[in-house]
Amino acid sequence: MNSFYFFCGAFLFLITALDIIKTTLSSSGGGKITSVVSKGVWKGFYVAAGKNGRSNLLEYAGLGVLVSILLVWVLGLWAGVFVMLLSDPDSVLKSSTLASTGPLEKLYYAGFTLSTLGVGDYVASTNFWRVITTVAAFSGLAFITTSITYFIPVLSAVGLQSRLSLYINSMGTTPLQIVQKSWNGRSFSSFFDNTSDLCQMLMQHTVNHHSYPVIHFFHSSKQKLAIVRAVVLLDEAHQLLKNVVKEDAGIDKLKLHMLQTALDEYLEMVKGSFIKNETPNEKAPKPDLSQLKASGVPLQEGKYSDNASGQELQERRELLTVMLEKDGWKWKDVY
Repeated sequence: MNSFYFFCGAFLFLITALDIIKTTLSSSGGGKITSVVSKGVWKGFYVAAGKNGRSNLLEYAGLGVLVSILLVWVLGLWAGVFVMLLSDPDSVLKSSTLASTGPLEKLYYAGFTLSTLGVGDYVASTNFWRVITTVAAFSGLAFITTSITYFIPVLSAVGLQSRLSLYINSMGTTPLQIVQKSWNGRSFSSFFDNTSDLCQMLMQHTVNHHSYPVIHFFHSSKQKLAIVRAVVLLDEAHQLLKNVVKEDAGIDKLKLHMLQTALDEYLEMVKGSFIKNETPNEKAPKPDLSQLKASGVPLQEGKYSDNASGQELQERRELLTVMLEKDGWKWKDVY
């Protein structure tokens, strides 16, 4: 038996199995293989769509990522068993003649073993290979079933993502409009009445990202359903309430802090998992506050950037810009 072939096959089988376990059963993100495949497939769709968030082609990116991950897992397990079988010319025999088999027949044997079909035209030659066959059959049953059932909570998380997007957009189509519509002449009570629901949905969406990172690659070409644009919309409205509107204008500081915490957690997750030291191509615009002034919203003295916490706000808006660009959107789609 060729030990090198056997250990290479075992290693390939093991790292694929560990990636499946890490991705489907862990709440701390996907495995390395899953991450590389997801980002690669998304990049392919993104480039093919001309980096345009309105392209209908990007609607299929999430599905493409899921299918690609499943294929890579199946092929990884299959290749691992196949390479192990190649280590011994007599590992698999023809059941009718007990003659040795070639590479293509071993490939076929490895495939039907993992799929647990139980086809009997080929058999393992020794007890050792019978044990390997049994392990492969149980692994195929467990891992492939787990992989397919993994899709159900992923699609559920995508549904929450769409609801959150619609919820935010129902409050206004621009950050200025959200603030303007929330002002009733005395306070922003209508905005803060919705803050608890927003925080709960956003926090759940962030948790879902940790458990199912692939949902990040589910894209909608419709602005109202685009989650990245919706989060930027909400964050900008939050910054206006925090840095521009007067504090005595009915600002609920507790709920504003709750919203900031939920937004911070989401941005930290995106920065840590999907954006690595990338610089934006576009500069974030300064909001035109004349719309708020015309509506009688009480504003602090000074400019937007003067009232904000300087460098911290600039870095935050640079991150928002990169998020928009990597999802095919621009600031003109927000303001």
